[in-house]
Order: sequence, then C-alpha cells, then structure tokens
Amino acid sequence: MATVTFKGEAVELEGTPVELNQAAPDFEVNEVNGGKVSKSDFAGKVLLLSVVPDIDTSVCSIQSNRISDYAKQAGEGVEVATISMNTDESLSNWKAKNDSDMRMLNDAAAFGKDYGIFLPELGKLARAMFVIDSEGNVVYKEIVNEVTNEPDYESAIQAVDALA
Repeated sequence: MATVTFKGEAVELEGTPVELNQAAPDFEVNEVNGGKVSKSDFAGKVLLLSVVPDIDTSVCSIQSNRISDYAKQAGEGVEVATISMNTDESLSNWKAKNDSDMRMLNDAAAFGKDYGIFLPELGKLARAMFVIDSEGNVVYKEIVNEVTNEPDYESAIQAVDALA
C-alpha cells in the first residue's frame, strides 16, 4: 500500500491510485451551496482539482488561495475546484474570509478512495493536485509526499495551460 508522511510519520493511502493518461475515475461530491457535482459536469473542459486535507490549516489556506488566484485568470475552457472533507460551513467560511469565488467541493471519503488519496488514520484526504483533460483523462497528478508541504503549483498550472 502506498504511503505519504504526516509531520514525518508514515501514513497509508487507501484506495486505487489514478494512472496518468487513463480515464479519471467518476465522482459525485457536494458543492458548497450548490448540490451535487460529478465528473461529467466538467466534460469538455480542462479541470484542475486541488485537494486539501483541512481548509482550516495554514498550508491548506495558502494552497487554496494560490489556486483561487489562478482560477480568476484561467481560460474559458478551464474549471478549477478545491476538494476536501471539510464541512460546507468550514468551506463557506473560508470562501467568505478569503473573498474567493472558486468552486469548493467536499466529500466523505469516496473521492479519496477512488483517487487513491484517502488517509484513514487521519480521516482526511492527502494533499494532491490533479489535471483532467477535456476528454476526462488524468494528464497530471501530484500526491505530495509530506502532507504538511505545499504542492508544485507551477507544474500543475503549466499542465492546465498546455491544454487550454
């Protein structure tokens, strides 16, 4: 089973890891203040999914702000969303506090298991970035080795921009 570290301690990832250049697993998650969202809702667009363990922590907030800033200037055929296991209330509060209109999604673990990034010991998702092309294939993925570190924003954004 794959592992990452959390504050230097190894933790196991549960689920099936996604493979590059393969179809992204289907998902159905909750959109803050907006009902259910599935992978098919993004069909025909490039999707940047930013995954954070807990929006109420500093690194997750930094990551979400960086991605929110990118979302404001992303091209017409690009969708950007942050996903976590936080409550709607926590995500709504973060959006209001940070003046963000980025799509915020939450899930109870199914997404994490389907994408191979669920951390059962912590009850959270691992920090990750996924880019899904307009045909629904995973063209970029980063599962951050140390959960408390930031992802490689530039590589993810370059992957999106190359497709947009």
